[in-house]
Amino acid sequence: MQRKKIIFPVLAAIVGLGAAVSGCGGKNEADPAAATAASGSPKAEANKFANRLKITMFNQGTFNASAPVPPLEEDIQRQMLGKAVNIDLDMIIPQSGQATTKLNTLIAGGDIPDLIFLKTRTDLAQYYDQGILADLTPYLEQFPELKKRFGSGSWDAAKYKGKTIAVPGYDNVNGMINSIYIRNDWLKKLNLKVPTTPDELFEVMKAFTEKDPDGNGKNDTYGFIGGMNKEGTLTSYGFDTLMWMFGVNPPGAIDVKDNKAVMLFTDPKMKEALSYINKMMEAKLVDPDWVTMNTSDLLDQKLFKGKVGVMVRDARRMEPDAQQKMKEVGGEIPDWVIIPPMKGPYGDQLLERKTYQSNTWAISVKANKEKITRILAMLEYVFTDKEAYPHFAYGVKGIHWDLVDGKAKNKIPELSKEVKDKYAWVDHYKFPRRGDDAEYFSFKNPKTIEAFENNQKYVAPTLPGASLTADANDTKAVERVRFINESLIKFMSGKEPLSNWDSFIKTLETKFDLQKYKDNVDQQLKELGYIK
Repeated sequence: MQRKKIIFPVLAAIVGLGAAVSGCGGKNEADPAAATAASGSPKAEANKFANRLKITMFNQGTFNASAPVPPLEEDIQRQMLGKAVNIDLDMIIPQSGQATTKLNTLIAGGDIPDLIFLKTRTDLAQYYDQGILADLTPYLEQFPELKKRFGSGSWDAAKYKGKTIAVPGYDNVNGMINSIYIRNDWLKKLNLKVPTTPDELFEVMKAFTEKDPDGNGKNDTYGFIGGMNKEGTLTSYGFDTLMWMFGVNPPGAIDVKDNKAVMLFTDPKMKEALSYINKMMEAKLVDPDWVTMNTSDLLDQKLFKGKVGVMVRDARRMEPDAQQKMKEVGGEIPDWVIIPPMKGPYGDQLLERKTYQSNTWAISVKANKEKITRILAMLEYVFTDKEAYPHFAYGVKGIHWDLVDGKAKNKIPELSKEVKDKYAWVDHYKFPRRGDDAEYFSFKNPKTIEAFENNQKYVAPTLPGASLTADANDTKAVERVRFINESLIKFMSGKEPLSNWDSFIKTLETKFDLQKYKDNVDQQLKELGYIK
């Protein structure tokens, strides 16, 4: 595939940086807690890192771009990094919305940061093509713990033209948003068991609709409700979770099977998924308000009112603040519980696929071998050192967390706004937090923790299609996606009979250049190594 090469313009002058840049120098003595955490790391051995190096870090991976970088004597995390790998870290925090301009300004001025956080794979590829980023392939074998820290999907996202040119950034969070809620009190009243298959789920939703589960003598309950975003896409609004029972999902979901690309939105299994949802619609098991559910807040209102028996919502709706809203809106706190996903007819049992690892840490080509090695050692320390982990993921020991029965306990919920604001800078260092770390999220309800941890079993690896980049020459892309979305909605709602499925595929081929799109997908997947 011919990739479009974008050349960033050389700026005539260096504009104001508009960011907090911290300077490092002199002796750096960490506090006792930091020294204890760092001293346990083999990376701190003096004979390994005899020369102290200055590392500039362009950190748009911060979780709080508005927080200033504190002086070194207050910055426990920076002290720990200095002690662990013998560096002086100079951190640049770009203001929100100005990261690209700021980075390009630094590059144009010849002041390329040593370590650069990039938010998209497109940026990663473009900067590499311009000779700005180093190839890390020859160095990574020296850091086995860092390599083990991330899965193959995350490392694949850091590869380009057969080389590994970055280290994965922060973990994306999965297993939280797409949680399957069910009214446990309704199950008990109707003497029903928790469903485990699509057929069982259908029967439960049917009972929830027809058998007056709330006992008010009115026909005012429904088995299910979902929705779609304002762009008309079904993703993350409930219906896509039903589709995963059949192993398929809307546009963008592309798998590789038997060394061939499989478009899940045109796979015959999608027709089965749509037939299942259409059956629900025909039986009037779906709240008819689904057509207006185009924001998360609207779906939350349905959850709070408790007139629907099954929904797909965020696990955090089990938290006390959301429970209070249920009481305010519906007059009671429904007995919602989160259950595992159904096991579909082809053995699929998943809530979602892991979110694509779009963000990465890249290293400047200007860095010599010693500096590249030192930066990778720092990243290995930050991402894999167990003693250091709470210092980076949670914050300052004694303020944000403390040891309770030998385990780090996050204290964030207990802190006042003043304390949180005072130590807001710790968010610059939270990028190594694990996406499945329940402690990091400071859940208050044990049920939320349980649901979040249980959900992790049903998060499948990222699909190969997530790695694809848009083809600039595909003039039908936008129209094609819109047509697919509209067609899927028509099929599942009954506005278009499923007997027209073959006609739908034919239209994609003749009017929307489906074969040209497939050819481009195949070429990219071959380049990425998914197709041999």
